[in-house]
Amino acid sequence: MTIKLNIIHMNFRLSYLTFNLIFFSFTTSIAQSNKKYDNLFYEKYNAISNQNLKDSVKSVHLKISKPKEDMPEYKKTDAIFSNGIRGSVYFYFDKFQRLQKRSGVVFPRLNYLEDDSKTEYEYEYNETNWVEKKELRSTLKKYYPVMDYNLLIKLNQIRIPKEDGRTWPHYREDKFEYEIDDAGRIINEKEYFVYRTGKETKNKKANDNDLINQKTFIYNEKGQVVNQKITVGLYAQNKMAYHFLGTECSYCKDLQLQYEYDSKSRITKIIMFGCGKVVAQQDYSYNSIKDYVETVKYYVTGNGEIANPTKNFVKTFNEQGDIIKREYIPDYPNQVIIQKISYYTYECDSHNNWIKCNIFLEGTPDGEPTLVAERKIEYYN
Repeated sequence: MTIKLNIIHMNFRLSYLTFNLIFFSFTTSIAQSNKKYDNLFYEKYNAISNQNLKDSVKSVHLKISKPKEDMPEYKKTDAIFSNGIRGSVYFYFDKFQRLQKRSGVVFPRLNYLEDDSKTEYEYEYNETNWVEKKELRSTLKKYYPVMDYNLLIKLNQIRIPKEDGRTWPHYREDKFEYEIDDAGRIINEKEYFVYRTGKETKNKKANDNDLINQKTFIYNEKGQVVNQKITVGLYAQNKMAYHFLGTECSYCKDLQLQYEYDSKSRITKIIMFGCGKVVAQQDYSYNSIKDYVETVKYYVTGNGEIANPTKNFVKTFNEQGDIIKREYIPDYPNQVIIQKISYYTYECDSHNNWIKCNIFLEGTPDGEPTLVAERKIEYYN
């Protein structure tokens, strides 16, 4: 009798422990899925030129040396346009890390751009819009270089015109409006381009004629965005294509973005689908020990295919999110690719931002680099 009671007691304890383990696992899973991260937002032209900067950056100056002299001219030209590090020459951020100024795309140059008068674009922000949007939180953790731009809140951004010979006043604003549900999730985003000239600059309110497109967000049972339906607005109708994932697509009726996730709620795949086919796709693989994106597989057609020698290529990244290898996958046997494999090595500052990048475009990370990129970074802290 005593033995039987002990067995019953033991079984009860095992059942109790099993229940608690299952309950703990379940509640932990819920807590992780409901975890809110700091406000993740982008300004349109900051996201486009994202340089994977860490900490409170005030300004970034970029310069790239000329290609090696002993390279054939056709390889030098390819190196200038396809080195993997091209970006804006100059960035300036405010203390909230909002983009304030930037200059154009960098070509090989030996000196930093020090003269602010050469800045091509300046930006301002509606402070009311900033206060409202910065209070929103996301369940999506940011991983560079995952292209999660379309899942995040975007700030309205006013482009300040430079002295360019035009005498009439004009106003330009990229504006984003959101519809939020009771759970605090975005269910609709409208993107406007408000452009006014002359006397019209007094009316800065966006209207239907300014609408570029709108996205409808579709969620799964875990609260993750799995699809975004994209419809064209009057402004873009018959004159603009939709740009994303390094290419563009016409505003077809089936235009959409598709997302897949792993068990840790990390994005593993993004697809741009339109006109009955996959236009572009990125697949993300994460380091098995440390929580960062290790490799990205790219598939791109259209203009993105024209900008690259092949439809498929793979990039490998280090723990800091910096590219360390790029490999193009031939579209057909015996395809001649000028830069099939490229390597990148870095020197970083105390903030883990790179300040020197050796670029090897000839298939080996040894010897003299093909190009050298350098960044001079100024911080607020």
